[in-house]
Amino acid sequence: MSGIGSMVFEVFRGGLFWLTQAWGGNLAAAIVSFSAVARLAVLPLSIRATLRARARARAMKVLQPELEAVRKRYADDPRRQIQETSAVFQRHGLSMVDLGLFKGAALQAPIFIGVFHAVRAALASRLGEQGVWWVASLARPDLGIAVLVFALVGLGAAAGASDTQPTWTLALSATLSAVMALTLSAGFGLYLATSGAVGIVQGLAVRHIEARRRLGAGEADA
Repeated sequence: MSGIGSMVFEVFRGGLFWLTQAWGGNLAAAIVSFSAVARLAVLPLSIRATLRARARARAMKVLQPELEAVRKRYADDPRRQIQETSAVFQRHGLSMVDLGLFKGAALQAPIFIGVFHAVRAALASRLGEQGVWWVASLARPDLGIAVLVFALVGLGAAAGASDTQPTWTLALSATLSAVMALTLSAGFGLYLATSGAVGIVQGLAVRHIEARRRLGAGEADA
């Protein structure tokens, strides 16, 4: 790990340790609160990225007939097909690749990586042998926590999904998260579950913002 990366990791690990002490040594409560704070810190970025992705999905739905026509017309001429596809995007004021979405993900990634390493380090210590609820040890996987992760991540994905998003993609994200919780540890599952819970808030916020924008647009047209 690089010097800057190690420094960031130490900051996250120190923050989780401080929260554990603040909770009277309760690592489970510290993981949940630490994960919530980290997720909420990037929530404005996440909301903007989700709004952008949903808007692009709606625009792509409008473009789809034109793009399909281009693919059929120039099926034997790949170079012309690319040129005409680019022209369709330009006419609608869109780029073929939305770099803004990648920038948002790149800005959020260090936060999630830092939380992951901090949680993993805490679970590797003697604190990881603590239990919570029905879980005997936070350092070991638990089926109940994995089910909780599946439910919360699935609800969060559904809350923020666009109208054009296939249903199977929602189940996929929830399933992958549950598998990670069941493979790694109950403590890491708490992090994923907390992230999923904040994801529900994010999805509802996105829908509220879009509803207000539609209302504003309707009033402007009236």
